[in-house]
Amino acid sequence: MKPQPFIIGLCFALVVLYVVLKKLKNQKSQVDEDTTRPLEELFPTQLENDKLVIVDDISIPDLRTIVSGFCNLYNKKKYQARPRLTKITETRFAITFPFDIDFEIFCYFINYVHYPIGFEKSFSVTAWATIKSPDSWIPKKCADKKGMLFIPPDDTEYENVYITTSDNVGFKLGFAVGGTRQLDKPKLHFTSPVIDIKEIASKRYEDFK
Repeated sequence: MKPQPFIIGLCFALVVLYVVLKKLKNQKSQVDEDTTRPLEELFPTQLENDKLVIVDDISIPDLRTIVSGFCNLYNKKKYQARPRLTKITETRFAITFPFDIDFEIFCYFINYVHYPIGFEKSFSVTAWATIKSPDSWIPKKCADKKGMLFIPPDDTEYENVYITTSDNVGFKLGFAVGGTRQLDKPKLHFTSPVIDIKEIASKRYEDFK
């Protein structure tokens, strides 16, 4: 008995759907390898700032891959991120931004390092910065305060960063329009940076672009 045309067509459609979904999954899991960059003369100039990111429980090869992947995404048309990587211990690293970085891109960077493309795990990331008045998403009452930025272990939305100000006011910074909201209580209490940027300035570092 020959298979009915309907059955043959259904099997073919299922095979095509499987191939398409598998291809999309593979594309999503790959780190962006496009290293296109603007002209050298468009490099940003160095600007003093106190933005600091600490990444724990990670290897240097993995962190290099993650930081390079972020730069590949955000530096194609203009230099939006020029991270500087400094080794503190075998599993702890500091990332600073001697050319500064827009606060919004800084938040994207924190989220990306915590949830990196191409990895099946997340990494421990805590950051600090002085919040400026023009910064995106931040209410005026937070201006000129030190903020601690992080993603809590119970996060299930993946598209946000949390911040606690130095006076322990907490916010959730959602990446969607209108996604910022003040919390009844902060997810984590503010703690001062575990490393002084000035103290690591003399250590060996690696710049990314």
